[in-house]
Amino acid sequence: MALATKKRKKAAAPRRVKSGFAAIPTAKGFRKFQQIAHMYVDNKEFAPIIKTYIRKTYDKKTSQAILSNPDYKFVSSNIASYCYYSQLQDVDPVPEESVDWMNTRFTELAESGKTVVVKKAKVEKVKAEVYKPSIQERMAEQLSEIIGEIETWVDEQPSKDAPKLFDYLKKNNVAQAHINKIRGYYEPIVAEYKTLTEKDCPEDLKEGYSNYTKAEIKQIIKFYESLFSDLDAYANLKRVSRATRKPRPKSADKQVAKLKLKKDDARYKIVSVDPIQIVGASEAWVFNTKTRKIGKYVAANIDPTGMGREGSGLSVKGTTLVGFNEDESVQKTLRKPEEQLKEFMGSGKVALRKFLDNIKATETKMNGRFNEHTVLLKVS
Repeated sequence: MALATKKRKKAAAPRRVKSGFAAIPTAKGFRKFQQIAHMYVDNKEFAPIIKTYIRKTYDKKTSQAILSNPDYKFVSSNIASYCYYSQLQDVDPVPEESVDWMNTRFTELAESGKTVVVKKAKVEKVKAEVYKPSIQERMAEQLSEIIGEIETWVDEQPSKDAPKLFDYLKKNNVAQAHINKIRGYYEPIVAEYKTLTEKDCPEDLKEGYSNYTKAEIKQIIKFYESLFSDLDAYANLKRVSRATRKPRPKSADKQVAKLKLKKDDARYKIVSVDPIQIVGASEAWVFNTKTRKIGKYVAANIDPTGMGREGSGLSVKGTTLVGFNEDESVQKTLRKPEEQLKEFMGSGKVALRKFLDNIKATETKMNGRFNEHTVLLKVS
Protein backbone atom coordinates (compact mmCIF):
# COMPACT_ATOMS: atom_id res chain seq x y z
CA MET A 1 0.00 0.00 0.00
CA ALA A 2 1.42 3.34 -1.02
CA LEU A 3 2.14 5.83 1.73
CA ALA A 4 -0.01 8.95 1.72
CA THR A 5 1.94 12.10 1.05
CA LYS A 6 1.06 15.69 1.71
CA LYS A 7 0.57 17.90 -1.31
CA ARG A 8 3.02 20.76 -1.45
CA LYS A 9 1.43 24.16 -1.48
CA LYS A 10 2.48 26.32 -4.38
CA ALA A 11 4.52 29.23 -3.09
CA ALA A 12 2.92 32.60 -3.74
CA ALA A 13 4.80 34.79 -6.19
CA PRO A 14 6.55 37.68 -4.39
CA ARG A 15 5.04 41.10 -4.96
CA ARG A 16 7.11 43.55 -6.96
CA VAL A 17 9.15 45.93 -4.82
CA LYS A 18 8.09 49.48 -5.57
CA SER A 19 10.76 52.11 -6.19
CA GLY A 20 10.80 55.79 -7.10
CA PHE A 21 11.23 57.48 -10.48
CA ALA A 22 14.80 58.42 -9.56
CA ALA A 23 15.80 54.74 -9.51
CA ILE A 24 14.71 54.11 -13.10
CA PRO A 25 17.53 54.04 -15.71
CA THR A 26 17.07 56.43 -18.64
CA ALA A 27 19.60 55.00 -21.11
CA LYS A 28 16.97 53.09 -23.13
CA GLY A 29 14.73 56.08 -23.75
CA PHE A 30 11.26 57.23 -22.79
CA ARG A 31 9.28 54.12 -23.77
CA LYS A 32 11.35 51.85 -21.54
CA PHE A 33 11.30 54.44 -18.75
CA GLN A 34 7.50 54.63 -18.97
CA GLN A 35 7.18 50.86 -18.95
CA ILE A 36 9.34 50.37 -15.85
CA ALA A 37 7.53 53.20 -14.04
CA HIS A 38 4.18 51.49 -14.59
CA MET A 39 5.49 48.31 -13.00
CA TYR A 40 7.67 49.52 -10.14
CA VAL A 41 6.74 53.06 -9.06
CA ASP A 42 4.20 53.41 -6.25
CA ASN A 43 0.91 55.08 -7.25
CA LYS A 44 1.29 57.64 -4.46
CA GLU A 45 4.19 59.29 -6.30
CA PHE A 46 2.18 60.10 -9.44
CA ALA A 47 0.00 63.00 -8.26
CA PRO A 48 2.73 65.26 -6.74
CA ILE A 49 4.95 64.94 -9.85
CA ILE A 50 2.10 65.65 -12.28
CA LYS A 51 0.68 68.59 -10.33
CA THR A 52 4.12 70.17 -9.91
CA TYR A 53 4.79 69.81 -13.65
CA ILE A 54 1.41 71.44 -14.50
CA ARG A 55 2.05 74.42 -12.22
CA LYS A 56 5.54 74.95 -13.69
CA THR A 57 4.53 74.50 -17.34
CA TYR A 58 1.24 76.41 -17.58
CA ASP A 59 0.09 79.83 -16.43
CA LYS A 60 -1.93 80.16 -13.24
CA LYS A 61 -5.34 80.25 -14.94
CA THR A 62 -4.67 77.21 -17.14
CA SER A 63 -3.07 75.14 -14.38
CA GLN A 64 -6.00 75.93 -12.10
CA ALA A 65 -8.42 74.68 -14.77
CA ILE A 66 -6.46 71.46 -15.35
CA LEU A 67 -6.15 70.70 -11.65
CA SER A 68 -9.86 71.31 -11.11
CA ASN A 69 -10.56 67.98 -12.83
CA PRO A 70 -10.91 64.87 -10.64
CA ASP A 71 -7.56 63.11 -10.09
CA TYR A 72 -8.52 59.96 -12.00
CA LYS A 73 -8.62 61.97 -15.24
CA PHE A 74 -4.92 62.86 -15.19
CA VAL A 75 -3.16 60.91 -12.43
CA SER A 76 -1.67 57.81 -14.08
CA SER A 77 1.73 56.15 -14.51
CA ASN A 78 1.96 57.18 -18.20
CA ILE A 79 1.34 60.88 -17.55
CA ALA A 80 3.56 60.89 -14.44
CA SER A 81 6.36 59.24 -16.46
CA TYR A 82 6.09 61.93 -19.14
CA CYS A 83 6.08 64.78 -16.60
CA TYR A 84 9.14 63.43 -14.81
CA TYR A 85 11.14 62.33 -17.88
CA SER A 86 10.54 65.51 -19.90
CA GLN A 87 12.23 67.58 -17.19
CA LEU A 88 15.41 65.46 -17.15
CA GLN A 89 18.60 66.60 -18.86
CA ASP A 90 20.99 64.57 -21.04
CA VAL A 91 18.34 62.01 -22.04
CA ASP A 92 16.89 61.02 -25.40
CA PRO A 93 13.94 63.22 -26.39
CA VAL A 94 10.37 62.06 -25.83
CA PRO A 95 8.87 60.63 -29.09
CA GLU A 96 6.94 63.29 -31.01
CA GLU A 97 3.66 61.32 -30.97
CA SER A 98 3.82 61.11 -27.17
CA VAL A 99 4.44 64.86 -26.88
CA ASP A 100 1.49 65.60 -29.19
CA TRP A 101 -0.78 63.24 -27.27
CA MET A 102 0.20 64.76 -23.93
CA ASN A 103 -0.30 68.34 -25.15
CA THR A 104 -3.73 67.40 -26.52
CA ARG A 105 -4.64 65.72 -23.26
CA PHE A 106 -3.72 68.74 -21.14
CA THR A 107 -5.63 71.03 -23.53
CA GLU A 108 -8.74 68.86 -23.12
CA LEU A 109 -8.33 68.90 -19.35
CA ALA A 110 -8.00 72.69 -19.36
CA GLU A 111 -11.27 73.01 -21.31
CA SER A 112 -13.21 70.57 -19.13
CA GLY A 113 -11.81 72.20 -15.98
CA LYS A 114 -13.04 75.69 -16.89
CA THR A 115 -16.61 74.75 -16.01
CA VAL A 116 -15.52 73.49 -12.61
CA VAL A 117 -13.52 76.68 -11.96
CA VAL A 118 -16.53 78.87 -12.81
CA LYS A 119 -18.77 76.87 -10.48
CA LYS A 120 -16.28 77.09 -7.64
CA ALA A 121 -15.88 80.85 -8.14
CA LYS A 122 -19.66 81.37 -7.85
CA VAL A 123 -19.81 79.32 -4.67
CA GLU A 124 -16.96 81.25 -3.02
CA LYS A 125 -18.82 84.52 -3.58
CA VAL A 126 -21.70 83.30 -1.46
CA LYS A 127 -19.86 83.05 1.86
CA ALA A 128 -23.02 82.70 3.89
CA GLU A 129 -23.83 79.36 2.30
CA VAL A 130 -21.85 76.23 3.07
CA TYR A 131 -20.48 74.69 -0.09
CA LYS A 132 -22.12 71.40 -1.04
CA PRO A 133 -20.67 69.29 -3.86
CA SER A 134 -22.95 68.88 -6.85
CA ILE A 135 -24.27 65.48 -7.86
CA GLN A 136 -21.79 65.47 -10.75
CA GLU A 137 -18.88 66.15 -8.39
CA ARG A 138 -19.99 63.43 -6.01
CA MET A 139 -20.32 61.01 -8.90
CA ALA A 140 -16.84 61.96 -10.12
CA GLU A 141 -15.41 61.34 -6.66
CA GLN A 142 -17.14 57.96 -6.45
CA LEU A 143 -15.83 57.03 -9.89
CA SER A 144 -12.31 57.98 -8.84
CA GLU A 145 -12.55 55.65 -5.84
CA ILE A 146 -13.88 52.77 -7.97
CA ILE A 147 -11.11 53.10 -10.56
CA GLY A 148 -8.59 53.30 -7.73
CA GLU A 149 -9.84 49.94 -6.46
CA ILE A 150 -9.64 48.40 -9.95
CA GLU A 151 -6.10 49.73 -10.33
CA THR A 152 -4.99 47.52 -7.44
CA TRP A 153 -5.98 44.51 -9.60
CA VAL A 154 -4.31 46.03 -12.66
CA ASP A 155 -1.02 46.31 -10.75
CA GLU A 156 -1.09 42.55 -10.10
CA GLN A 157 -1.26 41.63 -13.80
CA PRO A 158 -0.39 39.39 -15.52
CA SER A 159 -2.17 36.93 -13.25
CA LYS A 160 -4.36 33.87 -13.72
CA ASP A 161 -6.73 35.08 -10.99
CA ALA A 162 -9.88 36.58 -12.54
CA PRO A 163 -11.00 39.94 -11.09
CA LYS A 164 -14.04 39.88 -8.83
CA LEU A 165 -15.38 43.17 -10.13
CA PHE A 166 -18.99 41.94 -10.29
CA ASP A 167 -18.93 41.09 -6.57
CA TYR A 168 -17.30 44.43 -5.73
CA LEU A 169 -19.86 46.45 -7.74
CA LYS A 170 -22.78 44.53 -6.25
CA LYS A 171 -21.48 44.76 -2.68
CA ASN A 172 -20.98 48.54 -2.95
CA ASN A 173 -24.19 49.09 -4.94
CA VAL A 174 -22.32 51.08 -7.58
CA ALA A 175 -24.55 53.37 -9.66
CA GLN A 176 -25.30 52.22 -13.21
CA ALA A 177 -24.13 55.61 -14.50
CA HIS A 178 -20.52 54.62 -13.65
CA ILE A 179 -20.46 51.48 -15.82
CA ASN A 180 -19.87 53.13 -19.21
CA LYS A 181 -17.34 55.55 -17.71
CA ILE A 182 -15.31 52.69 -16.24
CA ARG A 183 -15.40 50.90 -19.60
CA GLY A 184 -14.43 54.10 -21.43
CA TYR A 185 -11.44 54.54 -19.14
CA TYR A 186 -10.02 51.07 -19.82
CA GLU A 187 -10.98 50.51 -23.48
CA PRO A 188 -8.01 52.55 -24.87
CA ILE A 189 -5.64 50.63 -22.60
CA VAL A 190 -6.79 47.18 -23.70
CA ALA A 191 -6.78 48.39 -27.33
CA GLU A 192 -3.04 49.08 -27.01
CA TYR A 193 -2.42 45.58 -25.66
CA LYS A 194 -4.43 44.09 -28.53
CA THR A 195 -2.32 46.08 -30.99
CA LEU A 196 0.72 44.20 -29.66
CA THR A 197 -0.78 40.94 -30.94
CA GLU A 198 -1.15 42.25 -34.51
CA LYS A 199 1.40 41.63 -37.25
CA ASP A 200 1.73 45.32 -38.17
CA CYS A 201 2.30 46.46 -34.58
CA PRO A 202 4.60 49.56 -34.46
CA GLU A 203 8.18 48.77 -33.43
CA ASP A 204 8.29 51.46 -30.76
CA LEU A 205 5.19 49.97 -29.12
CA LYS A 206 6.79 46.51 -29.15
CA GLU A 207 9.90 47.97 -27.53
CA GLY A 208 7.81 49.59 -24.82
CA TYR A 209 6.30 46.23 -23.82
CA SER A 210 9.30 44.05 -24.58
CA ASN A 211 9.44 42.74 -21.01
CA TYR A 212 6.13 40.92 -21.54
CA THR A 213 5.96 37.57 -23.31
CA LYS A 214 3.17 36.86 -25.81
CA ALA A 215 1.54 34.61 -23.24
CA GLU A 216 1.59 37.38 -20.60
CA ILE A 217 0.09 39.91 -23.03
CA LYS A 218 -2.72 37.45 -23.81
CA GLN A 219 -3.25 36.95 -20.08
CA ILE A 220 -3.54 40.72 -19.55
CA ILE A 221 -6.03 41.01 -22.43
CA LYS A 222 -8.01 38.16 -20.88
CA PHE A 223 -8.03 40.08 -17.57
CA TYR A 224 -9.58 43.15 -19.22
CA GLU A 225 -12.12 41.03 -21.14
CA SER A 226 -13.17 39.45 -17.85
CA LEU A 227 -13.45 42.93 -16.36
CA PHE A 228 -15.69 44.09 -19.24
CA SER A 229 -17.80 40.94 -18.91
CA ASP A 230 -18.41 41.74 -15.24
CA LEU A 231 -19.38 45.30 -16.17
CA ASP A 232 -21.96 43.97 -18.65
CA ALA A 233 -23.34 41.49 -16.12
CA TYR A 234 -23.66 44.19 -13.47
CA ALA A 235 -25.32 46.60 -15.91
CA ASN A 236 -27.89 43.89 -16.66
CA LEU A 237 -28.41 43.34 -12.92
CA LYS A 238 -29.12 47.03 -12.35
CA ARG A 239 -31.41 47.19 -15.36
CA VAL A 240 -33.68 44.30 -14.39
CA SER A 241 -33.57 45.16 -10.68
CA ARG A 242 -35.36 48.44 -11.23
CA ALA A 243 -38.78 48.50 -9.67
CA THR A 244 -41.24 47.61 -12.42
CA ARG A 245 -44.68 49.11 -12.50
CA LYS A 246 -47.16 46.57 -11.20
CA PRO A 247 -50.34 45.85 -13.17
CA ARG A 248 -53.50 47.38 -11.76
CA PRO A 249 -55.33 44.13 -10.90
CA LYS A 250 -54.53 43.30 -7.27
CA SER A 251 -55.12 39.62 -7.96
CA ALA A 252 -51.78 39.49 -9.80
CA ASP A 253 -49.92 40.49 -6.62
CA LYS A 254 -51.70 37.82 -4.65
CA GLN A 255 -50.98 35.19 -7.30
CA VAL A 256 -47.19 35.51 -7.04
CA ALA A 257 -47.04 36.22 -3.29
CA LYS A 258 -46.07 32.62 -2.41
CA LEU A 259 -44.05 31.87 -5.54
CA LYS A 260 -40.52 30.67 -4.67
CA LEU A 261 -37.72 32.20 -6.74
CA LYS A 262 -33.98 32.68 -6.62
CA LYS A 263 -33.47 36.43 -6.80
CA ASP A 264 -30.00 36.23 -8.35
CA ASP A 265 -27.08 33.86 -8.85
CA ALA A 266 -23.49 35.09 -8.52
CA ARG A 267 -21.94 32.09 -10.27
CA TYR A 268 -23.92 32.47 -13.49
CA LYS A 269 -24.37 36.25 -13.09
CA ILE A 270 -28.12 36.16 -13.71
CA VAL A 271 -31.07 37.76 -11.92
CA SER A 272 -34.80 37.08 -11.80
CA VAL A 273 -37.19 39.55 -13.40
CA ASP A 274 -40.26 40.65 -11.45
CA PRO A 275 -42.51 37.51 -11.16
CA ILE A 276 -45.63 39.66 -11.38
CA GLN A 277 -44.96 39.81 -15.14
CA ILE A 278 -45.91 36.11 -15.40
CA VAL A 279 -49.63 36.78 -14.92
CA GLY A 280 -51.21 37.03 -18.38
CA ALA A 281 -47.88 36.49 -20.18
CA SER A 282 -47.59 34.31 -23.30
CA GLU A 283 -44.13 32.95 -22.54
CA ALA A 284 -41.75 32.57 -19.57
CA TRP A 285 -38.14 31.33 -19.49
CA VAL A 286 -36.66 29.77 -16.35
CA PHE A 287 -33.29 28.32 -15.32
CA ASN A 288 -32.61 25.91 -12.45
CA THR A 289 -29.16 26.66 -10.99
CA LYS A 290 -28.96 23.21 -9.34
CA THR A 291 -29.88 21.00 -12.33
CA ARG A 292 -28.57 23.42 -15.02
CA LYS A 293 -31.87 23.05 -16.91
CA ILE A 294 -33.27 25.93 -18.96
CA GLY A 295 -36.93 25.77 -19.90
CA LYS A 296 -39.68 27.66 -21.66
CA TYR A 297 -43.31 27.86 -20.57
CA VAL A 298 -45.79 28.59 -23.37
CA ALA A 299 -49.32 29.69 -22.49
CA ALA A 300 -52.12 27.29 -23.46
CA ASN A 301 -54.36 30.22 -24.38
CA ILE A 302 -52.39 33.09 -25.83
CA ASP A 303 -53.93 36.56 -25.85
CA PRO A 304 -52.71 37.99 -29.22
CA THR A 305 -53.93 41.50 -28.48
CA GLY A 306 -52.41 41.66 -25.00
CA MET A 307 -55.62 43.01 -23.50
CA GLY A 308 -55.46 40.75 -20.45
CA ARG A 309 -58.55 38.75 -21.30
CA GLU A 310 -59.78 36.44 -18.56
CA GLY A 311 -58.49 32.88 -18.93
CA SER A 312 -55.67 33.83 -21.30
CA GLY A 313 -51.92 33.76 -20.67
CA LEU A 314 -49.96 32.20 -17.82
CA SER A 315 -50.92 32.45 -14.16
CA VAL A 316 -49.69 31.29 -10.75
CA LYS A 317 -51.31 29.14 -8.09
CA GLY A 318 -49.35 28.92 -4.85
CA THR A 319 -45.82 27.90 -5.82
CA THR A 320 -46.80 26.48 -9.22
CA LEU A 321 -47.14 28.08 -12.63
CA VAL A 322 -50.39 27.09 -14.39
CA GLY A 323 -52.12 27.73 -17.69
CA PHE A 324 -49.24 26.45 -19.86
CA ASN A 325 -49.25 24.16 -22.87
CA GLU A 326 -47.82 20.84 -21.62
CA ASP A 327 -46.61 19.75 -25.07
CA GLU A 328 -44.84 22.97 -26.02
CA SER A 329 -43.43 23.76 -22.57
CA VAL A 330 -40.10 21.91 -22.48
CA GLN A 331 -36.62 22.12 -20.95
CA LYS A 332 -33.05 20.99 -21.69
CA THR A 333 -29.81 20.70 -19.70
CA LEU A 334 -27.05 23.19 -20.48
CA ARG A 335 -23.56 21.67 -20.83
CA LYS A 336 -21.78 25.03 -20.71
CA PRO A 337 -24.21 27.21 -18.71
CA GLU A 338 -21.89 30.22 -18.33
CA GLU A 339 -21.45 30.59 -22.11
CA GLN A 340 -24.98 29.54 -23.09
CA LEU A 341 -26.70 31.82 -20.55
CA LYS A 342 -24.61 34.76 -21.77
CA GLU A 343 -25.77 33.98 -25.32
CA PHE A 344 -29.37 33.66 -24.11
CA MET A 345 -29.42 37.02 -22.30
CA GLY A 346 -28.12 38.72 -25.44
CA SER A 347 -30.71 37.12 -27.75
CA GLY A 348 -33.81 38.86 -29.07
CA LYS A 349 -37.27 37.39 -29.65
CA VAL A 350 -36.37 35.98 -33.07
CA ALA A 351 -33.19 34.25 -31.83
CA LEU A 352 -35.00 32.79 -28.82
CA ARG A 353 -37.39 30.88 -31.08
CA LYS A 354 -34.57 28.50 -32.03
CA PHE A 355 -32.55 28.67 -28.81
CA LEU A 356 -33.76 25.35 -27.37
CA ASP A 357 -33.57 23.64 -30.78
CA ASN A 358 -29.85 24.49 -30.98
CA ILE A 359 -29.09 22.80 -27.64
CA LYS A 360 -27.93 19.21 -28.09
CA ALA A 361 -29.60 17.60 -25.09
CA THR A 362 -32.60 15.45 -24.22
CA GLU A 363 -35.86 17.37 -24.12
CA THR A 364 -38.19 16.91 -21.13
CA LYS A 365 -41.56 18.40 -20.26
CA MET A 366 -42.03 21.15 -17.68
CA ASN A 367 -44.08 20.55 -14.51
CA GLY A 368 -44.82 24.15 -13.53
CA ARG A 369 -43.14 23.92 -10.12
CA PHE A 370 -40.81 26.68 -8.88
CA ASN A 371 -38.32 26.42 -6.00
CA GLU A 372 -35.38 28.19 -4.36
CA HIS A 373 -33.11 27.24 -7.31
CA THR A 374 -35.37 28.71 -10.01
CA VAL A 375 -34.33 31.93 -11.75
CA LEU A 376 -36.97 33.67 -13.87
CA LEU A 377 -34.91 34.84 -16.85
CA LYS A 378 -37.41 36.42 -19.25
CA VAL A 379 -41.15 36.95 -19.61
CA SER A 380 -43.05 38.10 -22.69
